[in-house]
Amino acid sequence: MDKGIMVFDEYPKEMIQAWENVGYQVYVLPMKSEQFNKEEVKRQIVSFTKKYSQSFFFSYGFSLSLAEICFESDIRYLCWEPDCPNAGLWNKHAWLDNNYIFTFDYRQYEQLVMCGMKHVWHLPLATCVETFEKTICTDQGKSLKKFGSEVSFVGNLYNDENHNMYDRIKYLPQYLQGYIDALIAAQRKVWGVDLLSYALNDAIVEQLKKYVQFSIGEDYDEQVYEVMYGSMIGQKIAQLERMELCSYLAEHYQFSLYTGGDTSFDKKIMNKGYANYLTEMPLIFHYSKINIHVTMRTITSAIPLRVLDVLACEGFLLTNYQPEIAEYFVDGEELVIYQDFTDMYQKITYYLEHEEERKKIAHAGYLKVKEHFNYRTGIQQMVLMLGEKNESNRCV
Repeated sequence: MDKGIMVFDEYPKEMIQAWENVGYQVYVLPMKSEQFNKEEVKRQIVSFTKKYSQSFFFSYGFSLSLAEICFESDIRYLCWEPDCPNAGLWNKHAWLDNNYIFTFDYRQYEQLVMCGMKHVWHLPLATCVETFEKTICTDQGKSLKKFGSEVSFVGNLYNDENHNMYDRIKYLPQYLQGYIDALIAAQRKVWGVDLLSYALNDAIVEQLKKYVQFSIGEDYDEQVYEVMYGSMIGQKIAQLERMELCSYLAEHYQFSLYTGGDTSFDKKIMNKGYANYLTEMPLIFHYSKINIHVTMRTITSAIPLRVLDVLACEGFLLTNYQPEIAEYFVDGEELVIYQDFTDMYQKITYYLEHEEERKKIAHAGYLKVKEHFNYRTGIQQMVLMLGEKNESNRCV
């Protein structure tokens, strides 16, 4: 076998098997991505590339450090990016010819193409369908009482110190503060329209630079400032939306929240803490009557991974509108889309009262994800697109 791919020791078996199914010999580095040693990785890359005429280093999520290492080691770096934005994609090292980047968000893909990135494609994400199935099957309903609920939400509230950067800004001129506050209010009223990117024009960005500074070095394209300010404001919007949402749901339904965020703002909220991704989250999604999803505002068009995770567990999903969700899924048949929170609350009440319809939709969503959003299918598409070497190609 003359094709090899190197990965860190942290990816699901389904992903590894998917690479093997398309003809790659997978070498798993005995280390995690967050704790790798640069010199040791380079040493192993040298040994690895001697064995294969075609070789890649693959990571789930773009790493600037890995891009630099792969360039220095003369190996192609392949990345499947599940975040939007990832500021590292606007660093000059992300644009090197040996990088091959697949991003799940079509608007982020368009931005990178417009900025001149050569090897970039759009590819929706995949999820661990088989692993989730085994977790649910093994449980055999034993955890229904523990994880069952009328309404559940699994996610970050963005009200901790690591995410709440906007509230740490000590001073903005009255005009600029008013502009940002109005932008937050306007963006909260609509889904599927990215007001942040349009409103953060060059003039506003230049003003923000004076009062909100980032230490990003000299190797970034200027557009990174729009990306980072947009992320800061997007996290603030997420905080406001999710805190409001959780308070309402706790007041009106049997509601379970799984988060590491601070819920002291409302004593009625039942915060059950973090949920383990592989052992607990699938049971929460499967046993909850309704799973709520609220997309982070910086994800401008894509299908977030959480949407696929819920559906892969045959959970009923009630989600906000996103262009790619509406493109790939049938509203009312495979999931249900709400237009605003008022619409969401009305649909929660309706689907709690219509169990058979709810279960039918959940099953159809599960079948769609099982067929089209598994790692086997996703990586086959990735390899096909790489083979075509058509940077304008979009996965459909």
